[in-house]
Amino acid sequence: MLKTCIWCLKNSEETSFSKKAHSIPKSLGGVYICENVCDECNKYFGSPSNQMPAVEHVFKEVFNITRARFLMATNEFGGKNKTLPYLKSQYFNVNYEKNTIDLKFSFKIKNSFQTILCRQFKRGLYKVFLEELERQNQIGLDKRFNFIREFARYNLGDYPVLYFRRKVPLILIGENEAKNPVFRFDNKMNYELKEYGFFEVEFLGHLFSFPLNTIWKFYIEQYFNKTVPLKMSYFEKPILINYLTDIDLTLNVMNIL
Repeated sequence: MLKTCIWCLKNSEETSFSKKAHSIPKSLGGVYICENVCDECNKYFGSPSNQMPAVEHVFKEVFNITRARFLMATNEFGGKNKTLPYLKSQYFNVNYEKNTIDLKFSFKIKNSFQTILCRQFKRGLYKVFLEELERQNQIGLDKRFNFIREFARYNLGDYPVLYFRRKVPLILIGENEAKNPVFRFDNKMNYELKEYGFFEVEFLGHLFSFPLNTIWKFYIEQYFNKTVPLKMSYFEKPILINYLTDIDLTLNVMNIL
């Protein structure tokens, strides 16, 4: 059966599809495979390029900080009900007891490195979106997603990611989902896709939103007017993330309990 890569659009007569392409990084607990990602594109997302860290690596680093919070009471982190005051991270100093997170000094002094990390994270979010869209709905080759291919795979253009910080510690996530995260396309989010071109996803306790078209600036005000009132009881107004520390990575809101 002929395969076509959702990223480079080459088919199996032009390139190989021998490696397993995890839509969510395996190092983050991802178990799902997107069959229509060629070996070259799969390797690209997992490799540094042009002095920029790998897209998958940044995505994994960010969400493993939160994932550890959910798993710290399980055997994965040294025994049931054990605390996890620190997390080993390449880029961040993380302390769960003090609920602090900061970019390590060696990276902080690098010019624009925080901006680079944030860009790679946004590309990673789009990468997971398109691969999971293809795996679950088989529409990843749709031409309307060409801009996602350009941004996530070829680092062209720039698109926003909005973050909804929680007001209350109401996070419904089971242990299995923390171990093996999932990316859901819920029917309740249809209005964001159809009317305003923004897609919302809750992933490992965080609510993100990002546009699915290139003319998002024309719709963002209408989208805000629709989505903010729906969430005001549980979330603050969304912000456009510029740095990864704009995200409540350690889920400080859980300390309200």
